[in-house]
Amino acid sequence: MIFDNHFHLRVDGLAALAVKQFVAADGTHLLLTHSPYPDLPVTTAEDYRQAFDRTLQLADIARGEGAIVFVALGPYPVELVWMADRVGLAAATEAQMAGMELAASHIREGRAIALGEIGRPHFDIASEVLAAANTVLEHGMRLAREAGCAVILHAEDPTETTYQEWAGMAARSGLAPEKVVKHHSTPIIAAGERTGIWPSLLAKEDTVTAALVEGTRFLLETDYMDDPRRPGAVLGPATVPKKTRLWRERGILTEESARRIHQENPTKVYGIDL
Repeated sequence: MIFDNHFHLRVDGLAALAVKQFVAADGTHLLLTHSPYPDLPVTTAEDYRQAFDRTLQLADIARGEGAIVFVALGPYPVELVWMADRVGLAAATEAQMAGMELAASHIREGRAIALGEIGRPHFDIASEVLAAANTVLEHGMRLAREAGCAVILHAEDPTETTYQEWAGMAARSGLAPEKVVKHHSTPIIAAGERTGIWPSLLAKEDTVTAALVEGTRFLLETDYMDDPRRPGAVLGPATVPKKTRLWRERGILTEESARRIHQENPTKVYGIDL
């Protein structure tokens, strides 16, 4: 099996065709992660309902192409900045908290398996916005504890210090750090083992070879955005299965390490049967 841990779809992108490319390259499982839709701007809690419904509909489309599709839902952290500009920081924070609760309800009812991607903007922001983003994130972690699910983090490129920070936030929220996945992580695998956080790495050879020096406790992703303005960004939809096959052929990945990355690790993180 081949698991892409972070994959987006849009109705104005390739959508079903992207999944068809993934499956044609021998991809089997993917985590469809919610992200904003340009035609569905969010300013209120109710706006999240429509946006999440679209992600769930796109998941059904993806399943129609033969992929086994899991879903992560949550208020995208950069939206907090956009929303604060329109409705003020307090109202934006309240809307994101409510969006987090709606996402958690979908998880409890079996339509999604993780809260994500949630967290904080990956660029410098005002201190009060950062504080609000961290408040929303910890609220999400508490909801994840209650729902028994994982959290997928969007944030700045991590270091061991930020891994320790996020593990501390999880602990305060009652969530095991092993239920926290840092999407688009740097290859700090040993730091992940020490803190409990799971790195999810872009399927790039230099990143993966650096990670393998420290172990196989990581996930693989494309962060495929399905953005018609940026075709193939961040990585193309077939990248994870194609690269995995290539790395197996070249001896960069053994059969056992590939099994751990694509099956054992997602099973541990998400509590799913693969």
